[in-house]
Amino acid sequence: MTPRLLRHLARTCAALGLVLCATLRAADPAGPNLLLVRNALVFTLKPGVDTPAAGYLLVGADGRIREVGAGEPSAGLSAQTVIDARGRFLTPGFISAHTHIYQSVLRGLGVDQTLLGWISAIQPMEGTNPEDRYYATLFGCFDLLRHGITTSFDFNDAGGREGFDQAGLRGELASGMRFVHAYCLPFVGTRESRRTDFEAFYAYSRAFADRPTFLSVALGGYQSFINDPGYSLLEGEIMREHGFYNEAHFLEPPEADAVAAQRSRFPFVVAAGELGPHLSFGHFIHTDDAILEQVARAGGSMVWNPLSNGRLASGVADIPKYRKLGIRIGMGVDGEASADIADPFENMRTGLYAIRDKYESAKVLQPEDVLRFHTLGSADVIGVADRVGSLEPGKYADFLIVDPHSMETGPVYNPCATLVLACGVPNIDQVYVGGRLAVNHGTPTDTGFAAVCAEADRRFSEIRDRLAAKAAAADR
Repeated sequence: MTPRLLRHLARTCAALGLVLCATLRAADPAGPNLLLVRNALVFTLKPGVDTPAAGYLLVGADGRIREVGAGEPSAGLSAQTVIDARGRFLTPGFISAHTHIYQSVLRGLGVDQTLLGWISAIQPMEGTNPEDRYYATLFGCFDLLRHGITTSFDFNDAGGREGFDQAGLRGELASGMRFVHAYCLPFVGTRESRRTDFEAFYAYSRAFADRPTFLSVALGGYQSFINDPGYSLLEGEIMREHGFYNEAHFLEPPEADAVAAQRSRFPFVVAAGELGPHLSFGHFIHTDDAILEQVARAGGSMVWNPLSNGRLASGVADIPKYRKLGIRIGMGVDGEASADIADPFENMRTGLYAIRDKYESAKVLQPEDVLRFHTLGSADVIGVADRVGSLEPGKYADFLIVDPHSMETGPVYNPCATLVLACGVPNIDQVYVGGRLAVNHGTPTDTGFAAVCAEADRRFSEIRDRLAAKAAAADR
């Protein structure tokens, strides 16, 4: 094959968002290929490419994508495992850019409350110990994987409780899911005590820095709830020292007094030098033009959580307005205590429909938009788009095989519309992380899954019953 012909084929495949690799390749010193998926309809979600194409994906021994190609793989390609996808969809794993994974054991609480009342309703976490946090986190990670989420930004909300961040990190590592661990500065204390707590956790986390599922440590910001400019100043200092991303909860609750209080703390963030590409705002609903313009000028971003926003009656973030200003957008399923189900399909549809209702227009937001928000957009916002979020050579092979006929949806006319509007978790045949099967037809492949579920249920049922008995005694 001539160099000129190779260049021509590469340009042709690039137009489809695919990458052609020469088939006359020397043996790879990294070892044999791990996995080859052929005969799939591949959604690469490479920047600028929304249209899927029939093709294949090759995973190297290191768990990274080696090739994504159009049509059939060359006869010379081989792998330890070969899957004929039979025309099923091959998509990047979903990314939740805003999650409280430990809340997996707190569903169905505070059902008639907005955010601040709901926070008071999830008290079963009070009185828990680090091992409880470990099991809640591990159970939650498995739950995310079962729903097709292969990477999550995890707020641990430990608030300085000794050993809780460490336990959360252990749960994340044990799950096999890819993650960013969001450390939250203690909610009370001095600058020195907060700094000491951070340094202790960061030193602990460094021992696991080489684990491929551990993408990074980041900050999970709570300045909006803390009337202390020193909190932001310390966050900004840590961000600059370590190059950390920070995601701040901001402007979520709908009550007028809460909105006024949180807007009044936005200048703390500005004064601390936090604004910029490494700062994102979670929820970010009750903004004003001045705040939006500052965030946009700084290259900032936000994370949209439609399921929890609807559950807590928080309101609808004006996504078309944010996009027009140039604010980058990711999506999160939040915690199961506020969304009750970690379902990215429902999250995409809930958000899409809410925006169309708000604007009374079917043209304002499309299935392709929300699919990108929940994959590459989320990866970009949390600073890991170089490793996950799309199916491109060099990135981790985190993907889903989705069958629109495993729960029958009928003929496929528009693949992206079918994926976003008609498919759901029952359509996910398999979930892969690093080219290795993590979930098969709804069940995690980890042999400890059932035991983890039973232990989490046992621990938190006991906590529930203990709190109920305490409440009953108080009423007597």
